Amino acid sequence: MLPNNLENTDRAAAPFDRFVTVFRLGPDRRGHASEHARHQLFVGRDRQTGMDLLIKLVTKPGKVYQQDLENEIATLSTINRELPDSRYFPVVDDHGHCGDGRAYLVSTFFNELPLATAIGTEWVPDRLVTHLRTALEVTQAVVELHGLQIFHVDLNPMNILQRVERSRPIVRIIDFESSYEVARHTGAFYSPPTTTGYSAPEVAQQRPDARADVFSLGAVLYTMLEGYRWPASGEPRTRIEADRNLDPELRDILLKAVAPGPDERYGSAADFATALGGYLERIWPGRPR
Repeated sequence: MLPNNLENTDRAAAPFDRFVTVFRLGPDRRGHASEHARHQLFVGRDRQTGMDLLIKLVTKPGKVYQQDLENEIATLSTINRELPDSRYFPVVDDHGHCGDGRAYLVSTFFNELPLATAIGTEWVPDRLVTHLRTALEVTQAVVELHGLQIFHVDLNPMNILQRVERSRPIVRIIDFESSYEVARHTGAFYSPPTTTGYSAPEVAQQRPDARADVFSLGAVLYTMLEGYRWPASGEPRTRIEADRNLDPELRDILLKAVAPGPDERYGSAADFATALGGYLERIWPGRPR
């Protein structure tokens, strides 16, 4: 049965009618019922398969929220069709509208927690290699995405899920509401929700490309390294330039990734991975792959 805090939800209607149990998740994907500005998250156990699935439900039937979730559904559908064996992305199980008009998406429930939950507020030097390996795994996922000419646009520590298994990072990429799919968006109106400090500055004025996600990758890596001390400024470049904890070579890599103009950045996520992987090889030669 549904917990008491869902007492006003129509339990006999889609999407909840197919689940034996449903629990509310907070924005950090833990079992807290705090409200998210744009959507509500639930995890439900499917009555027939016994699998846990994620249910994302927009908070109200407004046009913008509906369009954002419909954009996520369309992008994930392309990813699932073109990359059926990828381990990085959710799989769409079902989608539709509740009786009150709110859109919902039912998809893979990942056990991993957001990267944000593992980031502290201080620089931890002995975690440098761990952070670099995680960043490289995230970048590999983004390379797969870019191969489809899809750009996430809003990568940040809340929509990158991560855990470590046998000393290797396991990474998932979620929340594709802001995503840009070239084949579908060309000529269409596009105004994505973004996250200050993580979304590239140009996406408010022009259509994104791979370099927008490169900016986000650099900002996410810097957050892992520096801790949650810089995002309030909304601009990572100044903090990176002044950060004396950074090796000069790593500082240069990060500065190129988060350059304010897309022409100044790495041209692709693969180029960023090459630079980052080369640096990691120099500080940890012969590392396990």
